[in-house]
Amino acid sequence: MRFTKKKIAAITTLTFLFLLTLILRVTFDTIVNAVIAMELREKLPLRNGSLAFHYWVKPPVPVDFKIYVFDIVNQEEILDGSAVPTVIERGPYVYKLHLKKTDIKYHGENSTVQYRQKQQFVYDRKSSVGPENTTFTTVNIPFITVANVLQFEPAWLQTIVDSYFRSQNEAPFIKKSVRDIWWGYEDPVLKQASAIAKYFNISSPLLTGKFGFFMDKNNTDDGVFNVFSGLNHNFTDYAMIDRWNNMRSQSVWKSDFANRVRGSGDGSMQPPLITKHSKLSIFDTNLRRTLSLEFNTSASYKGVDVLRFLVPYSEFASAKDNPGNAGYCTPDTNHCPPSGAINMSTVSYTAPLCASLPHFLGGDPYYQKQVKGLTPSQEKHQPYYEYHSITGVALNAARRYQLNLRTKPYKGFEAFRTMADAYVPVLWIDGVATMDRSTMNLFKSDLQDPLNAIVYVKLTLILASCLSAASALLLLLHWWRADKKIMV
Repeated sequence: MRFTKKKIAAITTLTFLFLLTLILRVTFDTIVNAVIAMELREKLPLRNGSLAFHYWVKPPVPVDFKIYVFDIVNQEEILDGSAVPTVIERGPYVYKLHLKKTDIKYHGENSTVQYRQKQQFVYDRKSSVGPENTTFTTVNIPFITVANVLQFEPAWLQTIVDSYFRSQNEAPFIKKSVRDIWWGYEDPVLKQASAIAKYFNISSPLLTGKFGFFMDKNNTDDGVFNVFSGLNHNFTDYAMIDRWNNMRSQSVWKSDFANRVRGSGDGSMQPPLITKHSKLSIFDTNLRRTLSLEFNTSASYKGVDVLRFLVPYSEFASAKDNPGNAGYCTPDTNHCPPSGAINMSTVSYTAPLCASLPHFLGGDPYYQKQVKGLTPSQEKHQPYYEYHSITGVALNAARRYQLNLRTKPYKGFEAFRTMADAYVPVLWIDGVATMDRSTMNLFKSDLQDPLNAIVYVKLTLILASCLSAASALLLLLHWWRADKKIMV
């Protein structure tokens, strides 16, 4: 085959195009990763003026904090032992939860930022099924807590306290409003019980004359957090807790692992560049423990690609089914509730409370047999967090848990002598947090659209490389055949 100047020029051009597109494709990912790293160093550090700081210090959209209560409808049958508790779910009763970081201080020695997060709850009547003073029937939690506190005290003391409670018409079940049970109400009988307990050197922070799950917590905070700020451009532990209330470890559980303070402060941010293999966790101040997250699926939220992580059922499993939970069994692993609930008495000041997923989702069938009216659903009741994989920001999330009362017979208290041996649900929380439209548009235009374009650029480079190589081969084949015909 003879090569003319035109042939050499054509082959040289095609070879150059092939090598250029091949080199660009090979180095393209490195270039993109370098650009992403540069953008993360600029936008992620939690400093005043950065993009992440803007959304971190004050989320633009309040959390939809929904409360669902369980109304007990067969009190008499429960007390005479003829039936298990039957409940009807009422709700949602919705509060807008406004969050804002305050008292921000930086610690350069370990690149952490210290803050408090103020929580302001505002009732949203329009989104709720009724006013927050709507009443429902539940177990008399202060009364049964007194019985629980005194159960190992002398029988005569239990009899005196029980007689006094009954003389004041205290009953094992009470009708209270959603507002009362959540924010607290005064109970004069409970106040008197507190005085009696103090006289006998029996103390419990619950015996104050008031009771409420979130008593005195509106317009307050969950304590002092120290999280890694990323100011040193090391994002391995970005947004992870270094200390909470100056503690790296608590003293409420039974193992060092259970007591360790670790994970994201509220789940809203994780270290960047998340994959489905990433080990993520959050620290829940209400449950006083860390919850691990487990990858579920890749999804899309309002046009932006996300990775969906769930709180797995194993986080509420017994030590038998999940040995890692042994530290949450009190007083020891022989007293673990069946899989599906965690004993909270050590963090609820001896109140016989347990935490679980709503409707005991993922729990032992034991719970469904003990209480009628529960309808667990993974879609409605499993907590989830949908993270943007590059930035680690949660674009859509639902924090969910249920508070239950461990009821049983108390021989020293006539009101509870025939009480059902059960885990009775009181209420469950559905805290839904989503990004606002303008923020989602920003994520789509600045991140998702360029990422989508990158895919097409990669395909174009591959196609151009293949076409240039194929064109060169076809030309060589054509010239070879042409020269062969001339020789013949």
